[in-house]
Amino acid sequence: AKAMRDMGVDSIAIKDMAGLLTPFATGELVTALKAEIDLPLFIHSHDTAGLAAMCQLKAIECGADHIDTAISSFAWGTSHPGTESMVAALRGTPYDTGLDLELLQEIGLYFYAVRKKYHQFESEFTSVDTRVQVNQVPGGMMSNLANQLKDQGALNRIDEVFAEIPRVREDLGFPPLVTPTSQIVGTQAVFNVLAGERYKSITNEVKLYLQGRYGKAQGTINAKLQRQAIGGEEIVEVRPADLIPPELARLRKEIGELAKSEEDVLTYAMFPDIGRKFLEEREAGTLTPEVLLPIPNGNSGAAVGGEGVPTEFIIDVHGESYRVDITGVGVKGESKRHFFLSIDGMPEEVVFEPLNNFIGGASGGQRKQASAPGDVSTSMPGNIVDVLVKEGDTVKAGQPLLVSEAMKMETEIQAPIAGTVKAVHVAKGDRVNPGEVLIEIEA
Repeated sequence: AKAMRDMGVDSIAIKDMAGLLTPFATGELVTALKAEIDLPLFIHSHDTAGLAAMCQLKAIECGADHIDTAISSFAWGTSHPGTESMVAALRGTPYDTGLDLELLQEIGLYFYAVRKKYHQFESEFTSVDTRVQVNQVPGGMMSNLANQLKDQGALNRIDEVFAEIPRVREDLGFPPLVTPTSQIVGTQAVFNVLAGERYKSITNEVKLYLQGRYGKAQGTINAKLQRQAIGGEEIVEVRPADLIPPELARLRKEIGELAKSEEDVLTYAMFPDIGRKFLEEREAGTLTPEVLLPIPNGNSGAAVGGEGVPTEFIIDVHGESYRVDITGVGVKGESKRHFFLSIDGMPEEVVFEPLNNFIGGASGGQRKQASAPGDVSTSMPGNIVDVLVKEGDTVKAGQPLLVSEAMKMETEIQAPIAGTVKAVHVAKGDRVNPGEVLIEIEA
């Protein structure tokens, strides 16, 4: 806190994103900080363990200046304590907030009704759970992990992932479990559990973290894991951002007159391909809004114009994995079947396409299952974001051949043996599943 003060910060926040604080530890911490630092002190605590309101009350008594809350319809559990509850608790005391409790209640009741309309998107992992005091998983991370595992068809293994997260966090030197490091730790824990072997696959983000490109770890990093992940690459000891060359002047020059403002330059910087296409179409006057597909009349069964975006499903049947794309209203074509599907009372036209359109790589043929020593496959379903070799290339064992993306994390798929690339069965953008032959290597 003193170092932050000396850097010129305007306030200090105790950010307890996992709900790990306990009331008396909070009181001790706030007392110590207020004795040494003359800056506004904020308490940001999630109620995952059911302790946050008590922690905030203790912090207030010990001199904290601000607390973070959520309106009651979105409060408690993995969220914050309820605003109305804390206002009521402090009313008529020296800490009275001055907020109108009746108006707050009106807001809360309004959003209770709104929230009911989205009940199908609710996570079952957002209620009070004292296990957070052991597994250290923040609320937002809990629901994210649940969605990741659900996508992988492995939601039943979430307790194994919760047990693995503290071990991964310790190996990485105890990074804070807040974006982006929460995603880095959580996804690696999922990989460790689903692969059946710890660090069999290490995400590129973990490698960058272990190299020091996310900054200095607060604890001691597992040296064996660090060597396994980065090999002989140099460890970054300085502020990582200092190693990045200035890019804005180059980007301005590249995008040229297509950019009419700094915002346009930033759009291009963040999304080079999509951003350039958007700016080019805007310049040419050919930019058209995305088609919003109306909900059709449930009785008419009429097709509606427009182009939908496919939703992907991976279905395992007797050991074989199939990809099914269900496309929204109005996408027509031969060999497609159209009908309306009602989900929670909301009718939608869905289009089923033949499985053989989607199974396999660019050729559309079904990929065979890996069996030979030189068959390259993946342990996690995902999408290919880069192909690093071509047919005829000579490769070494352990050499990166492909980069796949799963759960927002990129992972290198490496050569199991040394030899010559006999065949490449995937292209950039292909969906891949465990056990499929993606590349064949001949020793």
